[in-house]
Amino acid sequence: MPTPFYQGKLDVFCAMYAVLNGLQITHGLRALHARDILHETLLELAATPDDLRAVLEQRTDYVPLVDGMLHAQARRFPLEIVRPFQGLRHAPSPRQFWQACRTFLEGGRRRVILFRFLRYLFAEAAPLNRHWTAVDWVRGDTMHLFDCSREEGAILDFAPGSFVTRPENLSPECLICIDTATARFLSPR
Repeated sequence: MPTPFYQGKLDVFCAMYAVLNGLQITHGLRALHARDILHETLLELAATPDDLRAVLEQRTDYVPLVDGMLHAQARRFPLEIVRPFQGLRHAPSPRQFWQACRTFLEGGRRRVILFRFLRYLFAEAAPLNRHWTAVDWVRGDTMHLFDCSREEGAILDFAPGSFVTRPENLSPECLICIDTATARFLSPR
């Protein structure tokens, strides 16, 4: 039996959905307004065909797209954006990343964290999947993803030890790497 198509199966817009899901948490963004923002973003990309092609062909890490969307929406919504790991010489350890996420999310209401993670089939191979997501809470041994993917086998949460923060630390037992430099901690201002 065929299965229905869903976000991510045909398009490569998870970064845009991560921003929209983040704004849903921080500012109660509704579907119609989210659609308007998505359409505005696509129209802006269409004005620069090279950028649009890079997005469609996944020849980007989507950081400029995410930051552009956040910057544009910060003019409409009182939004604080923190990039705690950008510019570091070395990525934080998974434990340091986990603790920073927990501390931030427990620091107030309506907070969310956006980041990109890479999923590998084999530690020595190129990533099978590069995905942007939103984290809305960390409790106990669970980091919950407020995610756009509905794919069977989609990652919807992380546990301590289930990911690395440096590709050189991948192993057959741990095939997910969180790109900590892409982390954006969002809260209402």
